[in-house]
Amino acid sequence: MTQVWVNGERKPAETALSAQDRGLLLGEAVFETLLMKNAVPQFWDAHLARLQAASKAFHLPMPYSPDTLKQGVLDLLKHPAPSQDRSLLRITLTGGSGGRGLVAQEASPPTCLMQISAAPQRRDSLRLWVSDQLRLATPNPHKTNAYLDNIMARRQALAAGAEEAILLNQYGRVASCAAGNLFVQLGKQWITPPESEGALAGIMRAQLIEMAPAVGLDIVEGLVDTDLLARADGLLVTNSVNEIVAASLSGAVSDSQKKQGHALCEALPQISKF
Repeated sequence: MTQVWVNGERKPAETALSAQDRGLLLGEAVFETLLMKNAVPQFWDAHLARLQAASKAFHLPMPYSPDTLKQGVLDLLKHPAPSQDRSLLRITLTGGSGGRGLVAQEASPPTCLMQISAAPQRRDSLRLWVSDQLRLATPNPHKTNAYLDNIMARRQALAAGAEEAILLNQYGRVASCAAGNLFVQLGKQWITPPESEGALAGIMRAQLIEMAPAVGLDIVEGLVDTDLLARADGLLVTNSVNEIVAASLSGAVSDSQKKQGHALCEALPQISKF
């Protein structure tokens, strides 16, 4: 039976949460998903900083220190340790078991849940589909459980024979992908929508922008409309699960573009200790 870590204890995943949990009832929850390589979480500090910022923004005080969370991860890894080189760690913080109502009727501490699962095989390319699900052009610094628009966009993409969706904002410009950020190549320059367009403040997005000069990429933040998207010389999608992947609207991704995606992944800082 799969075990999860809930408020300092390992529990069976099937019975870990209360039916009164506000994350379940109202989506009052924030989360982070981390890629683990050889059982080592990648970019732990960056993910934890974003989680702590989200917990503060939504008045969900994190009841556990980074050291306690780390010990919880190590405990999960023992029962049993993942057999795969790649796995995923999800940390979720909810409003706890305060019951229904926009504001909890009963004082209740937040629920902190951690779980480890197998990571899907990394793709070497993605076919993209432009969804009609809108993403508001507003800064999006936090990951919350309000994912219905992302889910519907991904379903549209899958129905169209693609693997990932692009979400436009109310101005008809690119905001992000359903699960990740988009980089658009035009000539020698790469353009990525700013957070003000609705782009998530992605951990991998930040890593690619930071290492761009060292790997010979010229990356700028800028507005990306559908005309520019159609004229793109290349596309990259970044997220913490697949890291950096070459993509296209047609599904035709050249070997050189796939190799570039792999090379950029190799250039990422490799976190080997936890």
